[in-house]
Formats: sequence, C-alpha cells, structure tokens
Amino acid sequence: KVATMMIRLASKRQKMVQQQLLHSRLNQVVSTRSYAIDYTTIVSQNATRKVELNTLSPADGSKKKKKIVGRGRGSGLRKTSGRGQKGQRSRSGGSIAVGFEGGQSPMYKRVRKRGFSNFLFRRAYATCEISRLQYWIDSGRIDPTKKITMKTLVDTGCCPNIKKREVGVKLLAKYPEKFESKVDIEVSQASEKAMKCIKYAGGNIKLVYYNRIGLRSLLKPYKFEQLPYLSPPPDRVNNKLVHPMEQPDQYPEVLERLAQIPEAEEFKKSFEEIEEEEQEEEFQ
Repeated sequence: KVATMMIRLASKRQKMVQQQLLHSRLNQVVSTRSYAIDYTTIVSQNATRKVELNTLSPADGSKKKKKIVGRGRGSGLRKTSGRGQKGQRSRSGGSIAVGFEGGQSPMYKRVRKRGFSNFLFRRAYATCEISRLQYWIDSGRIDPTKKITMKTLVDTGCCPNIKKREVGVKLLAKYPEKFESKVDIEVSQASEKAMKCIKYAGGNIKLVYYNRIGLRSLLKPYKFEQLPYLSPPPDRVNNKLVHPMEQPDQYPEVLERLAQIPEAEEFKKSFEEIEEEEQEEEFQ
C-alpha cells in the first residue's frame, strides 16, 4: 500500500510540473505575439509572389468549412444534428427570445424606467482606419495626388457602404505610425489623433456636412436628373460637435444654374413685402 501511494504522489507531481511548463510556454508565446497588421510586409510579399492560375488561392482565414448536419452517426453530429432529443429547442423555429421568462412579467418590465436616452437621434458614422487608407494607397487602389472624398473611399472598398442610419464617414487613427502619405481628404468627422497624423504628414483634411439628399447625390449621382444644392451645416449640429463641419464645394452644374438666376431688384423682395402681398390676396 505504501508503494502504491508513493507511485501516485510521484505521478501527481509529474503532472503538476508539466502543467506549469505548459503555462509558462503559453505566456511566452502570448507576450511575444504581435497583433498589429503590418501592411508593408503584406505588400512586399504580394509584389514578390508569382501569380499564375495554379498558384491562386483565397486568403488565409477567409474560407470556413461548412457545417454539415443530418448525415448519420458517422458525421460527428450524429442523427440529431447536435440538437439533442425532443424539446422546444430541437424543433425548427424553437428558439426562445432574449428576455422571455415563460410568460411571466420579465425583468425589464418589472423594473421602473430611469433617465433618458438619445440613442434614436444619434449621429452614426461609417468608420475608416488611417492604416487601412495607407494600405489602399500603397497597393494602388487610391491615388494620393487627387482629392479623396467619401465616394472614393466607398467605391474602392476602403470604407464599408454607408448604411441608412449613418450620416457620413469618420476617420479613425489605428496604428498612426504607419501613415506616411500626403493626402487631401474630405470626410464628415475625424478623431483628434487622425487629424494630427494627416497634418503631420503634410496633408490637408476638411470636415464637410452632407444632409441625406446631398450624401446620396455624392455617392450615387447617376440617380439625379439635376444635382441638388449642398446646404451649409445647421447650427444645431455644429454646436454639439468638438470639430465643427463646413459646407462642401458646390457641383459645377449647380454653380451654372445659380449664375443664370436674374439678380434684378424686383426679385429681391423682403419677407415683410411678401407677407403684405399674401395678406392683400386673402382679403380680396
């Protein structure tokens, strides 16, 4: 009995030592690992790689193996496809809504409301990282010598498509040390760090305001018979922003139309004269 006890203690000690070694190795790997995306190395690797039909392959991690269910016991998920036997969750459409408590009054209805939220009236933006912009410039997708607008960012894929609730593009400074290009860019908003980074590289950044019609005319001008007038930013919007926005440059078509409007004195009536005329018409 004593011998068996000694053997068990020795095996336990060996396991503990092995676990400590594994933890120390894992900590070393995690501490030395760099999670920053080095776009310069990716560009250099792509430049040296020989592209042929037999060497084309998708990027690492872009393709995921499809989950195959309902193929019997040898498939890994067996005959019930990982759902178990019977019950609500094994049926199709049997998922339970978040917050549902079986029919009784849920917690979010039992607790009183407090405070307020302006979530519905927020100004949401599609984000674009400054390191991603540098990668797009290095790979030749964006020309830094031309003015970069929100349309160029969306069309080239540097910025995701602007959704219905979003009012423009916001430039963020992720890995600012990688940005070196001198650019002239127009966006709706930018972080303090991103603005400093662009100015430090010798570039220029302009924060412009677009309402919904103006933003649609910028991104999809082919949907307009006549391009609209780009209105200046209202005070109620700029008063709440750290970096106020400016009125964008008008389209050449709009400037031509404005030049054709006659500037005679009869068209320059004050609001009081117009109100007096409307009141006379009503009395008549």
